Amino acid sequence: MKAKLLLVLGLSLLPAIAQGQTLDKQKLNSLATAVAHAEGFGVRHAIPTRYHNPGDLKSAAIYEPLPGQKTLGKGGHIVFQNDAAGWAALKDYLSKMVDGRSRRFKPDMTLAQVSRVYAGNWRPWLNIVTSELNVQPGTKLRELLLYCEPEPPLITVVQSPVPNLLPFPQPEPPPPPAAVVDNQALAENFQY
Repeated sequence: MKAKLLLVLGLSLLPAIAQGQTLDKQKLNSLATAVAHAEGFGVRHAIPTRYHNPGDLKSAAIYEPLPGQKTLGKGGHIVFQNDAAGWAALKDYLSKMVDGRSRRFKPDMTLAQVSRVYAGNWRPWLNIVTSELNVQPGTKLRELLLYCEPEPPLITVVQSPVPNLLPFPQPEPPPPPAAVVDNQALAENFQY
């Protein structure tokens, strides 16, 4: 039984491990802020603001309370002790979407697909989130939240043709042979 449980657990974590990529904290914070705005956090008297729940997260009494959870409010909305606990829960929820720990969300889901599952009124939610993040609705969670190391610069080796070697100085050609003059002419000019 334990072996099966470890196998299932290992297989469920395999995609995240195989990726070898880590969650980009700055991108996570940006998405959390966009989701909070889409959910109405910060608007006076709105449930997310009153419940310190920027993600408008819901739960049920049968589930284990989240860290910082005080109680459940209307409609199963989680009431957190303070804003910091609510932000931490939202960021954890969003990170689960991309690292494979979520049952409802997968890393290859687009923001348009996420919006239909996450929000009841998904069209305005999608518009707010995509406009704040300056991305398209077809952007995948993986692309949005995972840190991708910049690819190393491509180094191309250009092989030049055989280099022109500096020519060695050629020896001066020997002077052309003097015109052959018969011995008589040489004997006249010969001096002892």
